[in-house]
Amino acid sequence: MQDQLKSIRQDMTIQNIEDELSVQVYEYHARLALCNRDMAELNLCLTKLHCLYGNKRNGGHHGEFAAYVILLSAIQDKNTELMSKLGRLSSDLKQQEAVKHAKEVAHSIQTGNYASFFKLYKVAPNLNGYLMCLCFEKMRFEGLKCMAKAYATKIPVKYVSKILGFAAVDGSVDWLKSHGAVLSSFENGEMALLPKDSTALVSTPVVAADGIRAFQAH
Repeated sequence: MQDQLKSIRQDMTIQNIEDELSVQVYEYHARLALCNRDMAELNLCLTKLHCLYGNKRNGGHHGEFAAYVILLSAIQDKNTELMSKLGRLSSDLKQQEAVKHAKEVAHSIQTGNYASFFKLYKVAPNLNGYLMCLCFEKMRFEGLKCMAKAYATKIPVKYVSKILGFAAVDGSVDWLKSHGAVLSSFENGEMALLPKDSTALVSTPVVAADGIRAFQAH
């Protein structure tokens, strides 16, 4: 499918076709690339769509893809680029739900507000959530380090799991253990995080295969 879409795009470029159909092709390919985490193709499609949206007769879902551009800049810590892109948004685009959501997500990433980030993930429109997934590891580390420093007593793992956006407690337990967190239990048998014993947690940024920064524990 990706190869077929590339071929169609090349034909459109050769024939200098920039109409409503070309917008539909690039939007479809961008969504497919996003779902497959193909950042190279996604960026190519977004760049072309930016040009195509300049002609309002071409139509398209400008707000949806403006949101993806905002999220990519935030996830890659390109804050100067992010501010520039936000400053160029039209009043109409700023009012679109996908764009407003992306701006809130960007702010939560910049400020390290992990609780807000995972709440926003639950209400992510379109494919915003797919891009947010690329930042899960970073934001979970932010949350874990903050909780380890802020709490003096045991923290229920059930609470940690909810705050850090895990679908199930078992998943959070595996993640916490694999990243060096110290776990215990309450008298009733409920699992707990020992914050004082977990304060040595550190994260080191590394470059993932898709070019997005990931985080590892050591």
